[in-house]
Amino acid sequence: MLFLPMDEIRFSDFTLQRRLRRLTKDGEEIALGARAFDLLELLVAQRDTVVGRDEIMATVWPETVVGENNLNVQVANLRRVLGPEAIVTVPGRGLRFALDVATDGPVPLSLPDRPSVVVLPFSDLGTDPELAWLAEGFVEDITTELSRFRDLFVVARNSALLYRQTPRDLSAVSRELGVRYVVEGSVRATPDRVRVTAKLIDATNGEQVWADNFDGDLSGHFETQAEVARALVTCLVPQIGRADAERERATPPEDLTAHGLAKQAWFAAAAGDMAYDQEPRDSGTALARQALERDPGSSLAWRVLAWVAWGNAYHATTDSIPRTLAEGIDAATKAIAADPADHHARRLRALLHFMNQSPETGLPELRRAHEMNPNCSSTLAWLGLYEGLHGDIRRGVPLAEAAIRHSPRDPSHGSHLAALGFAQFANRDYVAAADTASAALAESAGSAVPLVLSTIANVAAGRLERATDAFNRLEQIAPKLVEVRLSGRWLATNPEYLKRAHMFFRIAAGLASPEAAERLR
Repeated sequence: MLFLPMDEIRFSDFTLQRRLRRLTKDGEEIALGARAFDLLELLVAQRDTVVGRDEIMATVWPETVVGENNLNVQVANLRRVLGPEAIVTVPGRGLRFALDVATDGPVPLSLPDRPSVVVLPFSDLGTDPELAWLAEGFVEDITTELSRFRDLFVVARNSALLYRQTPRDLSAVSRELGVRYVVEGSVRATPDRVRVTAKLIDATNGEQVWADNFDGDLSGHFETQAEVARALVTCLVPQIGRADAERERATPPEDLTAHGLAKQAWFAAAAGDMAYDQEPRDSGTALARQALERDPGSSLAWRVLAWVAWGNAYHATTDSIPRTLAEGIDAATKAIAADPADHHARRLRALLHFMNQSPETGLPELRRAHEMNPNCSSTLAWLGLYEGLHGDIRRGVPLAEAAIRHSPRDPSHGSHLAALGFAQFANRDYVAAADTASAALAESAGSAVPLVLSTIANVAAGRLERATDAFNRLEQIAPKLVEVRLSGRWLATNPEYLKRAHMFFRIAAGLASPEAAERLR
């Protein structure tokens, strides 16, 4: 039987604190190495059984070949600390934990104030024993890639390995690891192909949130493993965000922590993604400022203010675009100071620099954000646009296409399509840009950004009637944006791109002759 441990486990005069990875005796901490701690945690978790050498090696020294002496050294260390009777060697079988563990255990772990997830060991459904390692390899890669997302609390792989047995009681997993979401899956591999099936479950109520299959060519084992893991994570993270957003919206602000308020602010601002309507951004701003009153160092709250500034500057829903951009850059900088690994904040600061006519600052920052988390589809989409405008134009469209391919059901799918469309426009692929604008509008009906794209791309593609229709719709929903664009402010500095975009926009508005487009196409 597997005893799925709580955060603190008491035996004799000792307390094992799993989350803090500490062992104490009568309140005093005892120095214990990482391998010894992992071994002790495993033995305590399976304390009424004999744990075999193979399982010990796979858990304590994953994907590492070590000799029997390494295990003997760690066992000796534990016996020296706990007493010689604590760990019993069963000849020919393995080790057993022999101390009595308190049964009136502590309360279950509380859920963190971030979306929390654990990737449980995947089932190996293949028939080739030489490929059995793939299942564990995928779990490790998925856990690592999820950990790149700073808004997630991801349980370490070693803790997840304690849950090898199936079927599992997911509600117990939730209580004992302090997580809301569980990722389960299976791997079926042949020498040539691999299929990974994954599902996301809200372990607090058993509801399946998402499921999908991922296939790969196994000609290069490690490359395929990494690629499939990244593709899975790119699809998985937006589903966690969407599920958590629905849950958070039902929580009254007065019941939230500073981080909870910041999350609600992020969700509120996200509801207005690409929208001219200022209400979602105002709501996000108010919640973010409440969060900062409780915690001035909230990276997420500062990030929300940066995002709001970007939205207001783009849509011209501000009295002063230069001041708003400066405030947004300052907010993003404070978010990064609070959490230097916040790749979202770096992306937003880059976008604000682009708007502020500083591509020489924005492009390296955006590339850095992508390096920090290659799995973020939003960063990938924007990088595609701005590589097309200010960097390597050959990379622009492929990068934006990759963002859509990697996360086809992303909540920000409409904005990713718009980024692709502008990259196509920059690359003079006008028909494709116009068609992409239509797809973006289907995802985000009434949003201003794809209407701008539709206006200029359809003029360039020779579809003047469609361009005029898009312009008229844009003028109805975003009059300030139209006014600013007609004045020549496009929040970009590529002169060749600006010349085309501005002229095509004026043609759609009836302020320039359609013949002028011929010279610029």
